[in-house]
Amino acid sequence: RTWRPQDARDGLRQWARSKALWPDLVLLIVLALVFGTRLLVVRTLDAPLWGDSYQHTMIAQLLLDNGGLFDSWEPYARIGRLTYHFGFHSAVAAVQWLMRLPVAQTTLWTGQLLNALAVLAVYPLAVRVSGSRWGGVGAVLLAGLLSPMPMFYTNWGRYTQLAGLVILPAAIWLTWQTVDAPQRHRSLIALVALVAGGLALTHLRVLLFYGTFVLALVLISVRRGAWRETLLRLGWASVGAVLLSLPWHLNALGGNFVHILGRQLTTGPAQLRSFAKEYNAIGRLETYLPPLLWLTMLLGLAVGLWRRQREVLLVGLWCLLLLIAANPTGLSLPGTGVITNFALFIAVYLPASLLAGYLIAYVIRLAAGRRAAVALVVLLMVSLSIWGARQRLGDLDPLGHALVTHPDMRAAAWIQENTSPDAGFLINSFYAYGGSLIVGGDAGWWLPLLAGRQNTVPPLIYGTELGRESDYRQQVEELARQMHTGDLNDPAMLDLLQEQQVTHVYVGQRQGQVNYNESPVLDPEKLVNSPYYRLAYHQDRVWIFEISIAE
Repeated sequence: RTWRPQDARDGLRQWARSKALWPDLVLLIVLALVFGTRLLVVRTLDAPLWGDSYQHTMIAQLLLDNGGLFDSWEPYARIGRLTYHFGFHSAVAAVQWLMRLPVAQTTLWTGQLLNALAVLAVYPLAVRVSGSRWGGVGAVLLAGLLSPMPMFYTNWGRYTQLAGLVILPAAIWLTWQTVDAPQRHRSLIALVALVAGGLALTHLRVLLFYGTFVLALVLISVRRGAWRETLLRLGWASVGAVLLSLPWHLNALGGNFVHILGRQLTTGPAQLRSFAKEYNAIGRLETYLPPLLWLTMLLGLAVGLWRRQREVLLVGLWCLLLLIAANPTGLSLPGTGVITNFALFIAVYLPASLLAGYLIAYVIRLAAGRRAAVALVVLLMVSLSIWGARQRLGDLDPLGHALVTHPDMRAAAWIQENTSPDAGFLINSFYAYGGSLIVGGDAGWWLPLLAGRQNTVPPLIYGTELGRESDYRQQVEELARQMHTGDLNDPAMLDLLQEQQVTHVYVGQRQGQVNYNESPVLDPEKLVNSPYYRLAYHQDRVWIFEISIAE
């Protein structure tokens, strides 16, 4: 009520004369390119990419259908209850409520906005580590435009971890501020509890990332002799976070996740299956960060430790603890798979950008007071931003990761108009995760959402959620086994299809080849020549057959 136009003019003049002008302007340019690249690359997509996106879109749709949390995945899948973390999906539901887009499109656009926000969230934490706005700008530039992560998340539809990584920097900043405050502030402790509780409902692995940072903070506080007060403040915040998220985690006890987690925590290195070891392999480091950024990260860590910077020591200790948590076999401990190396290294852009931002701020500080140096920094950062934006536009790979295409969308509309609502579709599928789960290989997987028709492969989450029938998982995997080892014209196979109420066959535009390099299970040329499968639709590379079994 007391605001006047003169206040805005005075504020702008003061800002224009301050040292914050140039770093703030460069930050705005970088952020414009970060948001622009995220939104530009998905403008022609009909649905988010890969398998994770399917279950995320379905959960969001069910939230909208039920006006909130739900106890059944029907009519889209015969799964009994929801025990999965739902933070990202509630964000999708909120955006859909505002924008009224189809849920598949809303999931895609919400994920891309979070992709950009995950980069923006790095800024305040980088400023704290580096003590400079330029350090924050450098960190945002590195994470958003010079690193393939988190931009590459779009190809995988790994939006739930991304949502956690939007919250994680805020949780770390608030916790750090709470511990370092001269006096105990109830408001700060309450904020930590609120944000940590939200993180617990959004992504459990990212919550563990946060837990390792808290452990590093406690260890640093022990070194300073302030561990009692630190534990007291963190204890109150932890109690609040647990109380906020406890009702949902009690509900999660009804799923298979707890059993899977218990098995991981009790399986020692000697009992690990070969697939578990292969799945947890680090892989090629250059796929997560370019070699130059790895070098910049290590150099920033070295300079910070040489200058005895507590902030850099804390980030370095955090990285070490995360590496140990992802590789407990190195200490002959159980727990492999609780934090995977893949989940860790696709998030390494966060600590890497913090340490690289510190190095950038240190170099700029050495040249402080020289106008030419500031002009050079501005020119260099803007040039790198434009170059990096061009690189990020090439990160998206729809050919390798898109299940749903334009021809599939046309076929889904045809299915809605020309088939019975209780029709069931046999779709292309293959074994994933070391043969432990069945996944779809083309847009047939999406038919429950795109066309409102059942199919033979539930969303990937069926491995951790309970089915409506006790033998639901066995039914799914038995049909897949018969498809892969038997003959679609075999009377036993036809009887099984009839028993599971399968009336049609769908072969999508991608022909079951998304993330699958072997011959597809459903060959339309063979089905055309079969007396049991009548061709009902064929456009582009999409085939739909009606199963015709004589009584």
